[in-house]
Amino acid sequence: MNYKVMNRNSGLGLLEVVAGIAIILTLSAMAFPRIGRYWQLYELDSATQMLSSNLEVARYSAISRKYNAVAQFYAGASSYEIFEDKNGNGARDSGERSLGSYSLPRRVLFSGASLLGPPANPSGTVADPITFGSDRLTFNPAGKVNSGLGTIYLQNSAGDAAALSFNMASRLKIYRWNKASHTWN
Repeated sequence: MNYKVMNRNSGLGLLEVVAGIAIILTLSAMAFPRIGRYWQLYELDSATQMLSSNLEVARYSAISRKYNAVAQFYAGASSYEIFEDKNGNGARDSGERSLGSYSLPRRVLFSGASLLGPPANPSGTVADPITFGSDRLTFNPAGKVNSGLGTIYLQNSAGDAAALSFNMASRLKIYRWNKASHTWN
């Protein structure tokens, strides 16, 4: 009788495991910068959309409740709050309802560093990331912006930027900064 001896060692050898790990690490190293870049853009877009939504809620609250609604920005803290302003003094007093307090993502700031503004017709560098007086935007009961024209600039750590700009008709327009051509789109 002929018996064939079968090799029961069907596992991977040390060299094969090391080669597999090296391939995985190489692919990860190539993909990680792209994932990080995507995440930076995502955070900026998310902050822009969240701010836009919150400002629309403030506008509709002012219209429906027939009070001013105020968005107060704290540029140094990368945060803002929105509240009803029944007495029109621009400050949140006792009895005035908060519509929320919000913080920007960690790597997104209120900033206009090295940007041109205003977005609709750039005429110089941005000196103030929130161009509304006292960093306060107020919607009146008709849903109009009391202070007229103004822009809020957001920027991430990679220099990507977005601007939320109000025109004389209190229409909100969102602009994106094109780093390559130094223009707003």
